[in-house]
Amino acid sequence: MTQLLTEPEDKKVNDAINKLNSQEYVGVLNNLASSVMKQTISAPNEATVASIFERELYYFVKKEFDITLNIEKEVTSQDLAIHNFKGRIDAITTNLVIEYKKPEKLRKDKDIRKAQTQLSDYLKQLRKNNENYFGIITDGSFYVSVYFIKDNLKYDAIRQIDGVFFITLIKSILGTNKKQLVSRNIIDDFSLEGHSVSELSNLQKELFRCLNNETKSEKVLMLFDEWMDIFHLSFNDDGKSNTIMERRDSLSKVLGVPIENNEQEYQGLFALQTAYAILVKCFALKIIPKIGFNSDIVYFSDLLEQSPNNIKKLFSQVEDGYTFNASNIINLIEGDFFSWYLDDSIWSESIAQSIKSILVKINSYSDASLSYQFETLDLFKELYMNVMPQPVRKAFGEVFTPDWLADNVVTTCLEMIDNEQWTFLDPTSGSGTFVFKAIEKIVERLLLDGRSNKYILEQILSRVHGIDLSPLSVLTARVSFLLAIRPFIDDNNMEIEIPIYLGDSARLPLITKFNDKSFVSYSIATRQGDINLTLPLSFVESPDFVRTVRQWQMLVKAEHVDLLSNAIKKQFACDEDINHFEKEILSFSNQLVSLHKKNWDGIWIKVITNFILPARIKNIDIIAGNPPWVKWENLPSMYANKIKNVAGERELFSKKNKGLGGGINLNLAALISNVTADNWLSNEGVQAFLMPDTFLNSDSYEGWRNFPSTKENSMFLARIDDWSNSGSPFKPVQEKFLTYFIVKNPYSSTLVKYNKKFPKGMNILDINSNKSWRDVKKYFSKEKGLLVQLSDSSNRFSRIYNATLDDVEKLKLLYGQNDYKPRQGVELTPREVYVFEKDDDGTYRNLDIKGTKIKPNHFEKLKFEKNIIRPLLQSKQIGAFSIKNRDNIQYGFYPYDEKADIIPMGALADKYPTMLNYLLEQKEFIDKQSERSKTMSRGSEFYALSKVGSYTSFKYAVAFRDNTKMVASFIDNSKDGMIPVKHAPFISVDKNGIPLTKDEAKYLTGVMNMPIVNTYFKTTYSYRSFSINFDMMIPKYKKNKFQKEIVKLVTFALNSNNENEKKEISKQIEFLYFDMLDEMGKGR
Repeated sequence: MTQLLTEPEDKKVNDAINKLNSQEYVGVLNNLASSVMKQTISAPNEATVASIFERELYYFVKKEFDITLNIEKEVTSQDLAIHNFKGRIDAITTNLVIEYKKPEKLRKDKDIRKAQTQLSDYLKQLRKNNENYFGIITDGSFYVSVYFIKDNLKYDAIRQIDGVFFITLIKSILGTNKKQLVSRNIIDDFSLEGHSVSELSNLQKELFRCLNNETKSEKVLMLFDEWMDIFHLSFNDDGKSNTIMERRDSLSKVLGVPIENNEQEYQGLFALQTAYAILVKCFALKIIPKIGFNSDIVYFSDLLEQSPNNIKKLFSQVEDGYTFNASNIINLIEGDFFSWYLDDSIWSESIAQSIKSILVKINSYSDASLSYQFETLDLFKELYMNVMPQPVRKAFGEVFTPDWLADNVVTTCLEMIDNEQWTFLDPTSGSGTFVFKAIEKIVERLLLDGRSNKYILEQILSRVHGIDLSPLSVLTARVSFLLAIRPFIDDNNMEIEIPIYLGDSARLPLITKFNDKSFVSYSIATRQGDINLTLPLSFVESPDFVRTVRQWQMLVKAEHVDLLSNAIKKQFACDEDINHFEKEILSFSNQLVSLHKKNWDGIWIKVITNFILPARIKNIDIIAGNPPWVKWENLPSMYANKIKNVAGERELFSKKNKGLGGGINLNLAALISNVTADNWLSNEGVQAFLMPDTFLNSDSYEGWRNFPSTKENSMFLARIDDWSNSGSPFKPVQEKFLTYFIVKNPYSSTLVKYNKKFPKGMNILDINSNKSWRDVKKYFSKEKGLLVQLSDSSNRFSRIYNATLDDVEKLKLLYGQNDYKPRQGVELTPREVYVFEKDDDGTYRNLDIKGTKIKPNHFEKLKFEKNIIRPLLQSKQIGAFSIKNRDNIQYGFYPYDEKADIIPMGALADKYPTMLNYLLEQKEFIDKQSERSKTMSRGSEFYALSKVGSYTSFKYAVAFRDNTKMVASFIDNSKDGMIPVKHAPFISVDKNGIPLTKDEAKYLTGVMNMPIVNTYFKTTYSYRSFSINFDMMIPKYKKNKFQKEIVKLVTFALNSNNENEKKEISKQIEFLYFDMLDEMGKGR
C-alpha cells in the first residue's frame, strides 16, 4: 500500500515522532485542532470534512517537519489485497483506519451507532486477515475511537478533538512506512529459520567465538560460572544421554561449528541466551517513552547515529538499569549474567555493529502501535522458540503453553472463585503467557467498565505477579509486561516496579520470628561461597525496597563496608534487632565488597534481593501456570540435593520403592505445586497447573497426592481437566497431561475431558495459532466423567468415563491385596548391542535401528555358543491368554545362571569366547549408557544387565503389557527358556518367592484377562505406563472351586483361535472371580 521512505526521509520521520513525544507540542497541536474545528463545523458533506482535515494536516506536517504526507484514501479490497473485503475505507495507515462524517452525522446516538457499526465491520474484516487496527470516526470537531480489547470491540465515548488526538494521529500516519510491533513481524525479522544470515545469528556466532577464545577476563569467567550454577549445569555431567547429544547437534547447526564437549556446549548456550537477552533489551529501549541517556540521545532513533565506543557506553547504562530508572521503571533491567559482552576482553567493533544492526531493524517498527490498547501478548515467546533449539528448551523443561490453553486455565479458575478483585500468580512464569492472560482479563473488564488508565495500571501492578528461576525468562516477561501496560501509562512521573521476580518457587524465602517481628532470610550458593541475608519483612514489603537496594549497590562500588552495613542496619526497627543480626549483616557487607574488589560483584546484591522479594506474596486467589515437567532423576545433582530436603520435609517422596526407582522418581512440578499452594493460595482461591497425567496414579506421586502441608492447611483436588485426547497441544512433546485444580476447602471433585474434533485438514498447529479459548472451544467436545479413589488403602485417582455405577462398584471390589509379586522385564541396554535376530541358517545379527544416537558395530553371520543367547518375550508377543507373533521372536544376551549370578569374564572367556569377543568389540558403546543404568545393573562386569533376579528364570509365569491395553499371556517356559524384557512385566513367584505351578500361572492369566481388569488399568494409570505395583485383589491359588473352574476356562482359551470365544471366556472368568470374592466375604 505504501512505499518505504528513503534514509533521509526516515530520519525526518524519527525526528518528528521524537518532537511529538515532547510536552511542548501539545499546545501547538491544540491550535491545529481549533483551526480544523472552525473550518469543518459548517461543512456540507463528509468529502469536505476529509478535504479540510487532510489539507490542514498536510500543511502542518510539511511546515513543522518538512515531510510530505501521503495518506491512502478510498481503499478497497484490491488495495488491501484481501479477497472478499466489503466496503470502501476513507483513509488507512499502518495502524489506523479513519472514517469521515459530515457534522450532523455525529450528533445523534443512532447516527454514532451506525458509524461505529460501519467502522467495526472494517476492523473485523481486517482482523480476520490477522491485522490489528485502531479505528477513528471524525466530523472534524468530534471523534469516536473503536478498537479491540482481546476479542471484544470497545467503543469509546465521543470526544472533542484536541492536541493529544492529533499527536496520536500524526504519529500513526508518519509510521505508514513502519511495521506493527507484533510477534509475527519480530519472528520474520529475527528468527533463525529461513535466514542463512541474520543480525541475531551474527551476534550469536561472534559471542560464542569470544567465549571460546582463551583470552577471557576473570569477570567474564565468573559470570559464566555463576550462570552455570543458576541453571544447575556442571562440567562433570557425563554427557552420554541421547538428549545431551541432540542438544549438541542442534547447537552445532545454529553456531556453525562442532560442539564436542560440555564446556563448548555451555559456552554455546550462554552465547545464544546472551544474544537473545541483548535483543530483548533493545526492544525495551524501543518500548519506553524516552531513553534519556543525555541531551543528545533522548529517543530511540538517536541510537542509530552512535559510534561503537558510544554504543558500549550506552549499553553499560542499559545493563546497570540507569536508562530505565530515568523513565521511572525501577526494576526492568537490573544487571544480570548476560552483561559480560561489555567487558574489555570481549567487546569489539563486530559486536557493536551487530547490536547496531539490530537497533536499525527495530527502528523500522511503528511507535504508534505502542499506544493502542490492543490485546496483551506474550510478544517474545514465539521468537524464543525459534532462536533457541528445541532440544535445548526440552533439557531445561521449557514447555511453552499455547495461548488458548493458558486462556482456558485462567478462564476456568475465574469460574471457580467469587472475588472480583482476584489476585494472580504464576510461580514459574517463563516468558509470561499465563501472566498476560490474567492481565487481559483485568483490562477487558475494567475498560468495558470505563475505568481510567491510572486505575487500570494500578490494578494490574497490584494484582498480577510472576516468578521464574531463569534470568532470561524474567527479563523477557518484564519487557513484555511493560509493553502490556504501556497504553495505560499517562503519568511519566509515576514510579513503576514490574511484579515479575527472579526466584525459586521450589525453595522459598524463609520467614522467621524474632522479638515479635517477622524477618526474611535467603541463602545463595556462589563459587566464592554462600551469600546469606536476613531483612525485616516490613522493609521487603515496602515500596522503597528496590530503590533502597539500588543505593546499597552504589555503596558496594564505593568499597566501604561500614557505610554499607550501616545502610542495611537502618532498615531494622531497634537496637535489639540490629544486635541479633549484626554478625550476618557485617558478613554480608564484607562479602559483597570483597567480591567487588575481585571484579566478582555487580549482580549478587540484586540477585539475592530478587530471591527475597517473593516473601511479599500472600493470599493469592489464582495460582496458575505450567511448571517444569522435569523428573527428579534428570535434575542436575547439585540442585536436586539442594531441594531434596524441601521435598523430604514435606513427605512428598513416595513410601514405595524408595531408592533408584519408584518413589524417588518425583517430578519438580509436584514439589512446586505443593509448596506454592501451601504457602500462597488464599483460603477461597484455586491453584491450576498443567502437569503430567501420571501424577494422578503413579506410585512416585503417592506423597504428593496426600497434599501435605507445613502450615496445617487442608488441600483438596477439586477438578481435573483431561487433555489426553486433545491432539498434543505441546507438540512435538507427546506426554499426556491434565489441568489439576487444587483448593483449600472441601470441593465436589469434577472430571472434564476435552476431545478433539478438528475439521478435515486441520491439525493441532492450526489450533495453536489461536490466542483465546473462545476461538478454539468449538474444536473440542466436552465429556464429563467420574474422578474417584477406588480404595481406602490407596490415594490413586481413577478417571472413569462412560461407566455405570455397577462398573464403579466392581472396580472398588477389585481393590485389595495381591498375593503375587509382579516384576519388570530385563533391561537390555543398548538394544542395538544386546538384541539379535536369527537368520534361517541359524546365525545371528545384532539390531540395526535407524535414527538412534548410539551406532554400535553391526555384525552378521554371528555363531554364538549355546545357552548364552535366549529367546526374548517382548510386549509385541503378549496376546490375550497366549503368546502371539511367534514367528517374530528376537534373541538376547543373558549372562546369568539360575540364581541370577553373573557369569564372570574369565568363565565367559572359557565357555563363550565368541560372545566375549563380540562384547569387547562393542564395549565403547556399552559404556555410553548412563551412570544410573550402570548403578542398577546386577554384577560388576561391564556387560551386566539391570532388572535381573532369581525370578527371571522360571518354568511357568504370566506376562502382561505395561502400557496401552491390558492383556496377559500364559508362559510355559519348560522348553523355550524365554526371558521377559522391558515392557513385558511378569509374575513367576508369589509374594513369598515360591515359584508358580502350571495351574497357578493359568489362574493368574485368567484373572489378568478379565474385562474389568482392563478397565481398572485404563482408568487408574496412564495408558503409556501401567504400574506393576497394582493394588488388585488376587488371592493365592488354593485350588478352590472357583479357581479350578478358572483354570479350566483358561486351558480352553489356550486351545482356541477364536477371539470372540476368548472374550466370552474372559466374561465368564469375571463372574467366577466376583463369586469367589463374595464367598470370601468381600461381597458386592
